Amino acid sequence: MMNRSAHVDENLIKRLKPVPILVAGDVMVDEYIIGDVERISPESPVPVLVARDRLRKLGGAGNVVRNLVTMGAKVALFAAVGLDNAGRWFKRHCEEMGIDTFWIKDDSSRPTTIKTRVVARNQQIVRIDEEQVNPINEELEKAVADDIRSVMPQVKAVVVSDYGKGFLTRNLLQVLLQEARDKKVPVLVDPKGMDYSRYKGATYITPNVREASMASGIDICSHESLVEAGRALINNVAAEGIVITRGKDGITLVTRKKYEDFPVKPVEIVDVTGAGDTVISTLALATASGLSIENAITLANLAASLVVARFGAASVTLTEMLESLRDQSLNNKKQSIEDIESTLRRHRMQGHKIVFTNGCFDLFHAGHLKTLRKAADLGDVLVVGVNSDKSVSRIKGPGRPVVPQTERVEMIAALAFVDYVVLFDEETPYNLIRAIRPDVLVKGEDWRGKKVVGEEIVKARGGRVEFVKLVGGLSTTEIINKIKSNHC
Repeated sequence: MMNRSAHVDENLIKRLKPVPILVAGDVMVDEYIIGDVERISPESPVPVLVARDRLRKLGGAGNVVRNLVTMGAKVALFAAVGLDNAGRWFKRHCEEMGIDTFWIKDDSSRPTTIKTRVVARNQQIVRIDEEQVNPINEELEKAVADDIRSVMPQVKAVVVSDYGKGFLTRNLLQVLLQEARDKKVPVLVDPKGMDYSRYKGATYITPNVREASMASGIDICSHESLVEAGRALINNVAAEGIVITRGKDGITLVTRKKYEDFPVKPVEIVDVTGAGDTVISTLALATASGLSIENAITLANLAASLVVARFGAASVTLTEMLESLRDQSLNNKKQSIEDIESTLRRHRMQGHKIVFTNGCFDLFHAGHLKTLRKAADLGDVLVVGVNSDKSVSRIKGPGRPVVPQTERVEMIAALAFVDYVVLFDEETPYNLIRAIRPDVLVKGEDWRGKKVVGEEIVKARGGRVEFVKLVGGLSTTEIINKIKSNHC
């Protein structure tokens, strides 16, 4: 037995290439209704959730595709959706991500599967599944099989994402596995159910401990029984190896000749949804890029440790993987307007009150410091919007800002009580406020009685605007004028 270090060489990440990968499996729409529970219903003893947010994501094999695309792969998705609104949304969202929907079939006999999770304070209250589980018809099966034969010569790896919804029939799996063997393309399977003979000829299969125990018929209660189960599955499916995911204990690779443990660095877990999709996506991209299965597992461990620190079925970029190795946390204070919304969603799930304020912060002074400190006292998470150089120039005129945006952002981010800093180009923070949707919007006392940009967005969600007292005699303009008068 070998036990690998959790250390990751960043050169492994740099070896990952934008290779073509075929993904086949059951797709679905993951819906989240997010809100707060503050009372019990008078009608029956159930919690009343006040919905604050609703979002949709690609689910099932769709999440595997999202992970692969996020990491730079080129993906051909073989799946079927219903002729319904959810199916149309799925295709449209794929197109927005740059995923070709040509291979996604319309199935008039089945609706698109929807999984709706109702969540309050980072806790799922209930999950609602809308689905019809039955095999696709023979005509559709034959059309997909023909498509797979035409595409297989062009791909470097295959991912089978089986959720047991009926797309992956035994006949379709046999065609896919045979075509891959003939073209010497590695096949990685995320399995479902107890009959792994369906996957006979796959290169690697990635069950978790419970799945490996059920499929092998071996009660996994020790490391020895874990390896025994892995070997039994290898004999059953004639695979090169079984990659058993073990949650916080990492991953164990079992082959005919050896077994090896790959530990993972401990992280604060927010949501494990979709972690298995991240693992198999990373394994596929790495093996398709020419890495060994051992190096592929090392990278998969890293990627999974990053996504479980986020809410919902998340994905991770190669840049984020590199940054994590360089001790630049994913919770880095400096956020883009595109990223801040998803970053704050995790805080809302934990019941945090979001506070927002903004400014140019040119020639940062004690007045700025006191305003930001007061703003931080009004909630749990303080987000500060900083006007870009172009924005400041338009507002303040030629010669401003004195301090460039990179340095202004750096100074604000250095304050311990500031959680996130976002740079924006517009003259007003309206679009940023719309993305952040703060519970408290903070402005200086000089704004009282005036129209405050974004206040209608905040108040519509039950938030409020707070005005903080300014420090007299302190402003950047006054400081600049004083410097000029003393040197003229």
